[in-house]
Amino acid sequence: MGAGWYDAAMNALKPRILIAPACYKGTLSAGKAAEIMEATLREGLGDAVSLQVCPIADGGDDTLLVLKQSLPQASLKTARVTGPVTNMQIQAQYLWEPITKTVIIESAQAHGLKLLGVERYPMVSTSYGVGELIREAVRQHQPDTVVVSVGGSASTDGGLGALQALGLRCWDDQDREMQAPLSGGALHRIRRLDASLLFAGLASGNSPMPALRIATDVHNPLLGPQGAATVFGPQKGATAEQCQQLEQGLAQVSALIKDDLKVDYADLPGAGAAGGLAFGLLHCSEQAQLISGSQWIAQVLGLPPKVAAADLILTGEGRFDATSLGGKAVGNLLALAGNRPVFLLPGQCQPGLQLPDNLYCQPLAQDEAGTRAAMANPRQALRTALLQVLPRLKNHWPAS
Repeated sequence: MGAGWYDAAMNALKPRILIAPACYKGTLSAGKAAEIMEATLREGLGDAVSLQVCPIADGGDDTLLVLKQSLPQASLKTARVTGPVTNMQIQAQYLWEPITKTVIIESAQAHGLKLLGVERYPMVSTSYGVGELIREAVRQHQPDTVVVSVGGSASTDGGLGALQALGLRCWDDQDREMQAPLSGGALHRIRRLDASLLFAGLASGNSPMPALRIATDVHNPLLGPQGAATVFGPQKGATAEQCQQLEQGLAQVSALIKDDLKVDYADLPGAGAAGGLAFGLLHCSEQAQLISGSQWIAQVLGLPPKVAAADLILTGEGRFDATSLGGKAVGNLLALAGNRPVFLLPGQCQPGLQLPDNLYCQPLAQDEAGTRAAMANPRQALRTALLQVLPRLKNHWPAS
């Protein structure tokens, strides 16, 4: 018998740590955060532990990069599309997986807040580029399935911009056809629409239209106090008055679509994701449906068995708050963890938030001054926070 059996036996006795961070929006990708966590644990614990690394996502930023690691046959493709504001042209990526003939689109690639830097344009931002990205990917590959992950958006246009790029036509109160790209601030002017040409000309020959899966990162409906404009408008730079205007526009569109297509998706959990993009895309085809982005991605990554095999879990994200538990990647990870100890290193943690007994939170920053310091050197801030919790990790080693 070779010596390998002994090494395997020794490894089996080591505490097993799963490193599974999401992205720290605007500072660290999920993959980079995982690298820093792994290097810091190796520095502090050496070979005393068994580490498994699995960066996670939920449909927002980083989705493509996280998925690419678990889809070796998939290739990144690029298309030139409209960005989140008019006259901004960008190179957006998507994934083509030829084995299952699946296109995976991260909508934030086309209308994400990350594309705007510190500037915000809540009334004129559009999802038009997302529709262009879908159109290009379908034309190029004729997929059986299109998965559109939604999250991290700059727009609150109910997905009307994306639908316009896919063939939707709209007219205003003067019966003038509204020109592309539609934005959230223009929704209140729509008086009539025609969805008969949606996806027209995208399928070749006798090819059926692809099944559409809309992977959402939140459970919010389109309208109301928990809706797209009210909850997420301020994050996109909207004032209270602008949030009200966006809400009225979304309500106007919802009523028109219900009257025209005889369907009503406004109250569906997740319809308000990405400024209502999820709501809009639901009208593309009878085969369109909402799925949980965090749960779908977890399955692709093989995350559930990795969690089951771990003795404790190390994770993090930019800000841990109530929305983290409403469809986000870290919230889904906590659900999978059950009673396993989870060490969370967020950039910030919402004050007063009730934490589960098995969750140990060590924010990178405690106040605004700390946040500025962490933003200046996020790698060092993450490393410092992890070194601070190392002694507490050892308190949760399994009994030998």
